[in-house]
Amino acid sequence: MGLIYGWKRQKYEYQSLEFKIKLVTLYLEGKGGYRTLAKEYGLKSGRQIRDWVKKYKNGELTEENSDRRGKCTFIKKTFKNTDEKNEYLKIENEYLKKNCFQWENQRSSLQIYGHQRI
Repeated sequence: MGLIYGWKRQKYEYQSLEFKIKLVTLYLEGKGGYRTLAKEYGLKSGRQIRDWVKKYKNGELTEENSDRRGKCTFIKKTFKNTDEKNEYLKIENEYLKKNCFQWENQRSSLQIYGHQRI
């Protein structure tokens, strides 16, 4: 019987802002480390708590930033006329060409060294 390779389905769980802040304060009060608190509260990794602590210290752990799933993250650009829009698109196109070229070079060098990751 052979091995079957496939994608592992990941289950993402939403944690409330109150829960995140509770764990952050427990960590900051010295009541446990990342791994200990994660294990105690049923999280998959202490990295989640570490990220929440970092966001809390930067003031980014707020209700607005707490759940970004499915929300549009870009700002729609408005233009006064078609010339302005065309100029913007021209600049954007040049930027994308430049970055795509750099990405292709990185991809080629990875293939040369036997590290093909696409």
